[in-house]
Amino acid sequence: GETYSIDIGHGGAESTAQQVGCLALKDYLEKNSNGAFTVNIYPSNSVGSDDELCQMVQNGNIAMCLANSVILNYVPDAAIYDLFMRFGNIDEVKEKYSDENFINVMREKYADANFYLGGFSVHGFRQTTANKPIYSPDDLKGLTFRVMQNDLHIQAWQCMGATPTPFAFNELYTALQQGTVDAQENPIELIYSQKFYEQQKYITLTNHLQQTQQWLVNLDFYNSLSDDNKAILDAGIAAATDAATSYALENEASWTKEIEASGCTIVDLTDEQRQVFKDAVSPEWDAVKDRVASEVWDAYIA
Repeated sequence: GETYSIDIGHGGAESTAQQVGCLALKDYLEKNSNGAFTVNIYPSNSVGSDDELCQMVQNGNIAMCLANSVILNYVPDAAIYDLFMRFGNIDEVKEKYSDENFINVMREKYADANFYLGGFSVHGFRQTTANKPIYSPDDLKGLTFRVMQNDLHIQAWQCMGATPTPFAFNELYTALQQGTVDAQENPIELIYSQKFYEQQKYITLTNHLQQTQQWLVNLDFYNSLSDDNKAILDAGIAAATDAATSYALENEASWTKEIEASGCTIVDLTDEQRQVFKDAVSPEWDAVKDRVASEVWDAYIA
């Protein structure tokens, strides 16, 4: 007879895959739990920044959130997600991020920070934009390249020949417009929604890093549920990740077409060209391997 009100926060706007996934979670739980669960969704960081949302879930102030790279502040083994050039195509990403062995290994690490890792949604690859095509690391030389504030990302782009510069995301469009930075990397969804393509002539499909979201639950809350309610919540999260993944990947094609229609050129790479980038980032692989537990490394590389 227990009833639970789940508050879930995320940083995406209401038009994003994050929101689509949260709506699918709400729909599933409220239709299939006989009134046990109700869900309240808070998009656009309306109750806190990405970091604050993780703190709130960790402390039990809200039940759930979606997390991205900020999780490194809480789960050091999440550095595994920053392994550049790990995957050859999006199907490989989807397979790994739905692999039960990998998820279970990571769940143990998240549990140490009082999180239950419900699962992952896959939102495509991060891609490279510049005013010239990027066919090889040589093409990155001399480019001031905006990256997020992450030492592994900085190392990887240095290995590939760029001059990485951490820069505030909300100032990036103006920085590209004014030439403060020459290039940047983001998933197609953000390149489209933020209109970065208006200031860059080329998008090269480097596929250098997967873009995912982690669906987190306060561990104490999860453990307080009956086995039946745990199963219902897990099924709801599975419905949410499927919905978010499908929305992101299906819309990526239409977003790409709109970008091309605007006059920005999309450049694809061959497997051989991507291999050259992968060879270049081998020192970053060593750095990640040194940072994460051996069982995490083995589960991710397998």
